Formats: sequence, structure tokens, C-alpha cells
Amino acid sequence: MERAPVVFLPIGATEAHGDHLPLSTDSLQPEAMAAKLAARMNGLIAPPIRYGFHSSTRNIPGTISVSFETLRGLMYDVITSLARNGVRRLVILSGHAGAIHMAALRLACEKAVAEFDIKLMLLTDYDIATELSAELGFGPDDGHGGLVETSRVLAIAPDLVKSKRSKGKFADKGFMIVSDPETCYPQGIAGDPTVATAETGERINEYIADRLCNLIARNFGEVE
Repeated sequence: MERAPVVFLPIGATEAHGDHLPLSTDSLQPEAMAAKLAARMNGLIAPPIRYGFHSSTRNIPGTISVSFETLRGLMYDVITSLARNGVRRLVILSGHAGAIHMAALRLACEKAVAEFDIKLMLLTDYDIATELSAELGFGPDDGHGGLVETSRVLAIAPDLVKSKRSKGKFADKGFMIVSDPETCYPQGIAGDPTVATAETGERINEYIADRLCNLIARNFGEVE
């Protein structure tokens, strides 16, 4: 029997990332990575999803958020539809790394795996990018719209990145639940995009692709 191809499902978002990055920042990254991986592995790319759940940025103009229940239900429906169409090896790449967003995706994935004969990986490739922190000189304060994201988008779609950039810092609320979570990002970003380059972005993207190829081969077995 012919081996089932690996299918890549990019999950993006429509979210404000400061004044220098496009609203499609969280979509551009996983979609570019899915294309790179599919080409390397002779895989397939499922139609992307460009909406997610947002908490800290939900009130910032440009952000479009769906509810936790909507995202979980949509993800479950898409996975089960893919499974009914014969998909047996699925990699879900999320460009948005919010904890609640990822929890919704994970619950949907766990339910689908329990009900269907499918091997499934779920991750945000930002988790892999952080492995380069020592080499590239960014720390835990780099995050939303910072060095890593700006560099990656510069490598993927440089015309969408503005040259005028400023630094930003996440303002921790100390466990408080607030009605104005956007104040966690006084500058709209977290990190230092002023030092971002396309070369750094290409290094990050290639590292992620290499690591994911190894992880997929290890978790799914040999791939073409």
C-alpha cells in the first residue's frame, strides 16, 4: 500500500503586531514553513486558517478574534474532515502562540486522535525558534512583533515590513484579570525589532525546517 503523504495545516491569525508588521504576520510564518516542508517531504498543504483566539491584543485595532469554542470546534471539524478524506499523517503549524489559542487547538486534536486513526503533531514553530536564542542573542523578553517575528517576516515578505521600528516591552499584570489587556503591550510589541534582518530570519526559518523534518521523520516514520 502506498504510504500516506504528510499533510501540513497552517493555522494563522489576523492580529496587530505594532506599526511595522502586517496583520498577517502570524499567517505568513506557518504558511511559508508549510510550503518549505511540503516541498522537502513531498507532502500536501491543506487550506490555511487565518483566524485565532486573542487575549492581550483583542482590543488593538486590526486584531480579529474568534472565541475559544469556535476555534476548538472549527479545528476539530477540519481535522475530522481531513481524516475522512484519507489523511493519516497531519502536522498542524500555528503561527500564533497564545496559551489559550494553543489550548483550544490541543483539545480539538486530542479529541480527533481519540476518535480517528490519524497521527498528528501540533506545535507553534516559535517554540523551535527559541532554541536559537543563545546563538542569535535574543532572550525571553523577545516575543510579539520582536526580533524573531520581524526577522522571519523580512525573510518571507520583506515588502510588508516597515523600516521605521521601535522597541517594546510586555507589561506583566501580576496575575490580575483586567478589562483592558491591550495595556500589556504599551508599545504594541515585545522585543527589539530594530536589529531584525532578513538574514537572521532566513537562519531561523531554515533551522525550524530542519528540526521539523527530523521530528516528523521520527514521529511518523520515514517520509519521502
